[in-house]
Amino acid sequence: MSEVAFPTDLLAATDDAQRRAIAVARRTHASLAEGMLPADVEALLRSGAAEAGFTGWFHPPQVRFGGPARARAAVPSKPLRRGTLVELDFGPADAHATADFGTAFVFGGGSPEPAVLTQARALLRASAGFASRWKCAGEVYVYADAWARNRNASLGGESSVGHVVFGPVGRTAPLWPHLARAAIHMRRHQLHWFNHRRMHGLYAVRPRFVQGGHGCAFEEVILIDGDTRRPVGRDSWDELGTL
Repeated sequence: MSEVAFPTDLLAATDDAQRRAIAVARRTHASLAEGMLPADVEALLRSGAAEAGFTGWFHPPQVRFGGPARARAAVPSKPLRRGTLVELDFGPADAHATADFGTAFVFGGGSPEPAVLTQARALLRASAGFASRWKCAGEVYVYADAWARNRNASLGGESSVGHVVFGPVGRTAPLWPHLARAAIHMRRHQLHWFNHRRMHGLYAVRPRFVQGGHGCAFEEVILIDGDTRRPVGRDSWDELGTL
């Protein structure tokens, strides 16, 4: 039995939300200044999201300096300086959809970029490209884990490398978007856990690459709808992991 085609209105709303979120991240990147703390950057993301028409949060902004190995580690951050590795991760929402976007970069630029940053981007692209209608969710995690291990790295003990992206329909419609956030904590909605059902729908893909005590991650949303595979909020696969 074939899958029911993914709703075009929800796809269009999510695509629009993701594009607006990426634009917010670009403006935030352009507004960074030396001496800022993560809380200052989070405030920029919050104000930028409101200006972009978002009215709530699937998950609030998380900003990390210095590439900690664990995303949830409570590591005191020094003020922003040129050469600091910066991570932005946020999920703004409106009445029609949520976005979920993460990026990483070196403040002030510089070349070559740190290997952990280059590898994290490559891991995201490889994992997103691996997903298809013929894969189950857990297979994406196994692939990402093997990809990192083959480079003498790891996923940093993360509990998931991504999750299903919901819309304000069905069981996640009440208390939107809070129930959508709660739903991704269920194993069957995480890419970390094996689910016998083949992939179908919207997925946020976010594997964390950790090597030498440092790590970072990029996050993008992709659509798997039968033979259709494409990034959401992007015009091509080559744009994944870029601002």
